[in-house]
Amino acid sequence: MNVRRFLLCTLCLGLAAGCSKPITPDPMPDNSNPPAQTEKPSTTGQGQPVAYTVKNSGIRCFAPPCPTHVATLVNDPSAEPIQIHEIDFQDLNPSEDQREQLMRKADETPEGLKVEAVLEKKLKAGPAGDATVLRVKKVLP
Repeated sequence: MNVRRFLLCTLCLGLAAGCSKPITPDPMPDNSNPPAQTEKPSTTGQGQPVAYTVKNSGIRCFAPPCPTHVATLVNDPSAEPIQIHEIDFQDLNPSEDQREQLMRKADETPEGLKVEAVLEKKLKAGPAGDATVLRVKKVLP
């Protein structure tokens, strides 16, 4: 009886130890050939501002960056909207109240906020990956 228990314990211990470590290490991701961008940059020329309408996307996330807004071209509203993770008003230098009013217009009004802005990619902005930043150059009426 004791030999049977000993063999059973040895077998279980061997299986547990063998299953706890991978047989082969996970391969490192190959970043030498980055995947093609699915989103085209919507800026014309070298950093030229483009007119966008910014609206709330309705998306809420647990991990940043989160695409909380969408931007559509003013001159082509039928174009596919671009997901925006961050809106930067730094070039306008607004007060906190002005910034809140602009964000409220983008979030709560059906027509959204019309701006002239430049799109930029922020690489590895958080656990969810890269972020698209909308750098506002001018607020349009």
